[in-house]
Amino acid sequence: MKLDHRRTILVGLAFLSICAFWQMYDSVIPKILTETFHLNETLSGAIMALDNILALFLLPLFGALSDRTSTKIGRRMPFILLGTACAAVLMNLLPVLDNRYAAAPSTGKLVGLAAVLGLAMGTYRSPAVALMPDVTPNPLRSRANAIINLMGAIGGIIYLAVAAVMYPNAKIAGLAHVNYQPLFLVVSAVMLVSVAVLF
Repeated sequence: MKLDHRRTILVGLAFLSICAFWQMYDSVIPKILTETFHLNETLSGAIMALDNILALFLLPLFGALSDRTSTKIGRRMPFILLGTACAAVLMNLLPVLDNRYAAAPSTGKLVGLAAVLGLAMGTYRSPAVALMPDVTPNPLRSRANAIINLMGAIGGIIYLAVAAVMYPNAKIAGLAHVNYQPLFLVVSAVMLVSVAVLF
């Protein structure tokens, strides 16, 4: 029995896309909440935790739905494809709301930001993580998991490299407001390309 490294790396592209998003989420969203929306650390932390609260419901739900799905492209792939597309659209609403709030503050824009944060990644995380065990024999899953985690780390590194080039401290220091839309567009492109290659 031999691990199919090529297939495992391809499966890992889904995790790469997830990790690229979460690296950006953890880096940028707190800045948006505190610097644009001027929230204190308690409120900022509460909004940041919304995705974890919704994940308690969304991840089991979509995981169970994908378990019972049967299509020509498999159980998980419809959720991964549709979920990635939805996540790419939703995540690009975040800098739009950020920029609009900076131009004209309103409570509705803050509520919209919080709602989008909670929904952006809930649809395909479970199916993406479940894909590797679906295609890997049980004795080989530990080795496959190591490759999947490596792919996730690469996703995080890609984000850090892109952010370092696009938003060096010398460029954003002293700005009253930073427009993160280009960064979100690049990361969403990374996600879409990764999942397209996987497909």
